[in-house]
Amino acid sequence: MTIDWESFGIEKKSSVDSRIVSAVQKKLNVIFPDSYVDLVMHSDSACPEISTFEYQKEETCISEFFEFTDEVRQFTISWYARPHGVFNLPERFVPIARDAGDYLICLNFNKSSPTVEVFDPASGQSFFVANSFSEFVSLWHE
Repeated sequence: MTIDWESFGIEKKSSVDSRIVSAVQKKLNVIFPDSYVDLVMHSDSACPEISTFEYQKEETCISEFFEFTDEVRQFTISWYARPHGVFNLPERFVPIARDAGDYLICLNFNKSSPTVEVFDPASGQSFFVANSFSEFVSLWHE
């Protein structure tokens, strides 16, 4: 499935290549979904204009995707996913973005195919959103 990222208001601006993808995957011991890799290769810290989605009878939107790099510095995927980087974060959850309420949007690698879940760091609760990253993107609307 090819996704037209620009239709969501995501400008092409990325320095991510297959070497960086491989380094991050190795560091986090995961294999990212192709559609997510496609996004970070299009824009490595995207802020979609169209990204509202629903979960658990709530509605939110993506504020920003975290910069995709193997460097551990603030507001990067490696910073959030580092050991003890986020209090209460379930094992094998990788935060990839945050929503308007500062909840984390995560890929849950505890499933055979990673699901998308919203995680509330304050309560430690997670909420299912979609069975895949592609399905998650298909939920986005204005």
